[in-house]
Amino acid sequence: MSNDPLRVAVIGTGFGARVQVPGFLGHAETNVVALCGASDAKTKQTAAEYGIRAVYTDYEQMLVDVLPDIVSITTPPRLHAAMTLAALQVGAHVICEKPFAMDAAEAQEMLAFAEEQGRVHVVDHEFRYLPARYYQKVLVDQGYIGEPVLIEGVQMSPMRWDPDRHWNWWSDADQGGGMLGALGSHFIDAFRWLSGRAVMGVTACLHTTPQYGQRPMPDGSGPRPVTSDDGGMLSLELEGGLRAMLTFSAVAGGDLKRLAIHGTEGALIVQDDLHLWGRRRGEALRLLDIPPEYEPPMWVPDENLLLGPFAKLVGLTIDAIRGRALVSLPTFLDGLAIQRVLDAARLSSMEGCRIAL
Repeated sequence: MSNDPLRVAVIGTGFGARVQVPGFLGHAETNVVALCGASDAKTKQTAAEYGIRAVYTDYEQMLVDVLPDIVSITTPPRLHAAMTLAALQVGAHVICEKPFAMDAAEAQEMLAFAEEQGRVHVVDHEFRYLPARYYQKVLVDQGYIGEPVLIEGVQMSPMRWDPDRHWNWWSDADQGGGMLGALGSHFIDAFRWLSGRAVMGVTACLHTTPQYGQRPMPDGSGPRPVTSDDGGMLSLELEGGLRAMLTFSAVAGGDLKRLAIHGTEGALIVQDDLHLWGRRRGEALRLLDIPPEYEPPMWVPDENLLLGPFAKLVGLTIDAIRGRALVSLPTFLDGLAIQRVLDAARLSSMEGCRIAL
């Protein structure tokens, strides 16, 4: 295999422009050669800022023209399957944003084709590589908490607290919008990754807060109904009887984030993504020092929290493509497993009962 930089095409000018493009450009083994976006003007402006020469609004044309080595997909979820299959068809490795797909059937098709093509396939669960979360996982594996008995996730976010925030695809369930997919999927990945256990059952209650049941349209044409969830509660049963609880809201002014795992001998709590608290039996809860080796490359949390974790994911993806020593990556197999949990949560909320997986 050539040691030339891998040629990357990024589809999407939101998260793709803020985090992914600089993450790829900061790695010596990748070069962003094309950018595709829905808005020609915005895509050209973003490409000019980063020195990207090839600009497209048609991803299929881009794939044919550029034949990239890696395609990174950062579009609304309803587009993920078609874009992923097209990228794999031209021989590219794929990094796909989450939520991975619209349902498990799409996710299964994406995984099967990636394996058939023999391409590296990655879901962008970069939250794994936040230093506090990464070190939390290391300590769990070292036995810090003993046998895990409960995992909890809390995300109280004001991201859609403003009633004047415009309606967009995030407000539309038919486009894959909503809090469960956007951030609930990250927590479900964390639960599985921290524990090493599959989810066996789901009981969920999802809702759209009545006070935010409509959003104004950007063009001033009036309000439009919100059909996606902006909050919810999940109770998950994992292998071996381990329980996980998740509570989330996108319209909460309190702005709180916590990922905790409790065990027979201790507990580890990541607070607001940056701080790790720990407690062993017989000790007081205390703030733990995170060794610097767990900081990812390009780690600038005050400026761009996810740039470093994404850069770490890029490095691991390149290692997989180059056939070097591997650290576990979140792959399409994880994406399928998480999608099954998301599907079960939606069905559980609709029918008001536990759904077995």
